[in-house]
Amino acid sequence: MSTLELGTNMPAANREAWLEAVDAALRGKSLDSLISTDLGGFTRQPLYTQDAMAQANAAGLPGFAPYTRGARAVNDKFLPWQIAQRLTPGRKGSDQKALMTDLNGGVSAIMLDFSQQLPTLAQLDALLNDVMLDIAPLSANLAAHGMQAAELIVSLREKRGLASEITGFLNLDPLSAHVRYGTTRDIDMSRLVSIGQSHDGLRLMTASGATWHDLGASVVQELAWVAASITEYLRQFDAAGLTPEAALPKITINLATDGDFFASLAKIRAGRLMFANIAANLGCETAPQIHVETSLRAMSDVDPWVNILRATVSGMAAGIAGVDMMTIAACTATSASDNELTRRIARNTQIILQEESHIGQVADAAGGSWYVESLTQDLAEQAWAVFQRLEADGGLAQALTKGEINQAIVAQRAAYDRAIDNRSLPLVGVSEFPNLDEAPLAAAVDASDGSLDGFRLAARYEALRRAAQASKPKAFMACIGSMASFTPRLNFAANLYAVGGVHAVAGAGGTDVEAIASEFSKSTAKIAVICGSDDDYETLAQPLAAALRKAGVLHLALAGKPRAIDEVEDYCFAGGPAYELLRNIHTKLGLAE
Repeated sequence: MSTLELGTNMPAANREAWLEAVDAALRGKSLDSLISTDLGGFTRQPLYTQDAMAQANAAGLPGFAPYTRGARAVNDKFLPWQIAQRLTPGRKGSDQKALMTDLNGGVSAIMLDFSQQLPTLAQLDALLNDVMLDIAPLSANLAAHGMQAAELIVSLREKRGLASEITGFLNLDPLSAHVRYGTTRDIDMSRLVSIGQSHDGLRLMTASGATWHDLGASVVQELAWVAASITEYLRQFDAAGLTPEAALPKITINLATDGDFFASLAKIRAGRLMFANIAANLGCETAPQIHVETSLRAMSDVDPWVNILRATVSGMAAGIAGVDMMTIAACTATSASDNELTRRIARNTQIILQEESHIGQVADAAGGSWYVESLTQDLAEQAWAVFQRLEADGGLAQALTKGEINQAIVAQRAAYDRAIDNRSLPLVGVSEFPNLDEAPLAAAVDASDGSLDGFRLAARYEALRRAAQASKPKAFMACIGSMASFTPRLNFAANLYAVGGVHAVAGAGGTDVEAIASEFSKSTAKIAVICGSDDDYETLAQPLAAALRKAGVLHLALAGKPRAIDEVEDYCFAGGPAYELLRNIHTKLGLAE
């Protein structure tokens, strides 16, 4: 027998010892400096401990209330969740051929989006020709057309002689649709109840957090407004004669996941917990149905292939959290048209997650993680508090009437814009490491007629790229000193200017300011950036700036933090106002956006 001892002499871990180690490592900084707070005000601690296990135990078991750990005790190993793919009638590339390709390629649920066009019954019947609706659930985003679109789906089912044999989702959400599309907030609930009674397998309403998310809501706001939507729709069902016990199974939760992996995972678990709390307060116990869509606001039309990575992370979070249906957007989803390749990649991402990564084989795979359990509970508590305040003030419908929801979204958008503008919220391929050899995709026409249009994090930088696409403006990198001294700032400035569609032309460096100014003139560039070390700036930046102005530079910046140098208009540095700098450059160059 070996005498080797493994870990037997390791001291017991404790928080006090950890705090001592942290205090030594921080060298006088406060522990609070390690606490991170996202742009929505949601905080995360630097360390999570076994205390979270009490929360994990309170979450129960998969398949049992409060359903934090999943709505099913055992996942279907062949199809852990329904694979859906968005098809938008009226959009280039969204036709019957694309639909049949989707179904033959692994899609198990049809997701129709009527935001651009409401087809006739004949057109919808033709679109779904040869589709076996008793196998593939039909889910429809009716937000832009409300009851008119709902009646269309019902008419199709009746034409085909289908009632309770198949499942489907109408996804009516008049509250969020009113803000996004300008549709009425009123639904004929008596008619809707009648439809539900005649079509047992048809879910009627949806609390669409994904809509709030894509309008700009924070993760806390998204969950709070989902809970508020559920509550409002339950009131309306009750007024139409449908009890909460009968109404809850007719409501679906729709959430968005994005690149914040753990927040997305915790959001889904917290959403189930909040749904269960609402049900429990009404004396019911109903497992929530959750459909997750990957974030559209996080996608970009410049370097769209990065969207594949964004969607993969988002989809993985949803799969681990245990959703019922998932839609992964094609990497071209926010552009004017899809294509067969990008749709195939989106489908295959889900198939790989299911068939090769096997993330759906384990119920609540993240359960028991101190971090995930704490994050779930904290998120649910913060969102529940916002929801309660909203209810105390009259509910979501009243807040919409007062304009409070719009104001909250506008304020949250502004917070995102500030972080994007100074690149503290980096967007790979957009605000960081842009690829100027790849032209931006054609932008889709916003179908919004509501009080708020769609929101995407990359949109402002995309506008700069499109404005510069035709002229391909150049910026001369006026390097001073040795290559070793100017290269770091040269690389930084070149990357930053490329964000605005401006190509960098690097100078040779040196200390002869007149020679550098001559290089600028020969480059045919109209703008320039001085790049060098702080030591070189002390002696050479001022005379070089004067020489460049004499040579006719239209806009002059310096790579580094602001300092008193005549003729320099802007400064580019980490954490600086990148978007403002690029806007100034575009203005000087006369580039229309």
